[in-house]
Amino acid sequence: MKTPFFFIFIFTVTVTVTVTPPLISGASSDVIYDTAGNKLLKGVPYYITPLLRGSGGGLTLSRSTKDSCPLDVTQEPFQLSSGVPFTVTPIILDEIYIRSSYPISVEANVADPCKGSKILKVGTSVVGKTVTTGGEFNSPESCFQIVEDDMMPGLRSYQIQLCPFKCGLNSSTSLTCYNVGVAEDADGKRFLAQTDVVFPVVFENSFGKSVQSV
Repeated sequence: MKTPFFFIFIFTVTVTVTVTPPLISGASSDVIYDTAGNKLLKGVPYYITPLLRGSGGGLTLSRSTKDSCPLDVTQEPFQLSSGVPFTVTPIILDEIYIRSSYPISVEANVADPCKGSKILKVGTSVVGKTVTTGGEFNSPESCFQIVEDDMMPGLRSYQIQLCPFKCGLNSSTSLTCYNVGVAEDADGKRFLAQTDVVFPVVFENSFGKSVQSV
């Protein structure tokens, strides 16, 4: 069933180039890498930006209406804007590096006017299953994973997925993971949401850039 007022937003044009790290003896092939070719680290803030930058920038936080809480995760309308940084934390294994298909918690690394949890979650709203703040560590609605995407061979990119069965006390018998992508409402605002299509992203270390606040 289609989500009211929503359609999937398809990206074209500019490509964000990711440096593919050299092969290192003994290195794990399932480790996630940032745009500089470094392993993605637990607790380090990264900008999450689309591989294809022709129609928007990185992920950020915004309010659907004045003073509304929790905050929505949306995409910056301008491709040169990196958005706000996010940190990634493994849920089950206490590792330094972030690995593919391992359950993770994603948290906004920015001041939150709602004064609540900055952990991301997927919830049901009037416009569909969108991603917001206000999540809980190791809970089904906040259980994500990162998998490698092969949309453009030679350019390393990733797909974020929601995997409720991998965390907490999940009562569902489903072992399904759902793609997390971008959907656009009737006003042209782009929300991070559970979708049926891929949304390849890359991770850019935010060190050296000013941290934004909502």
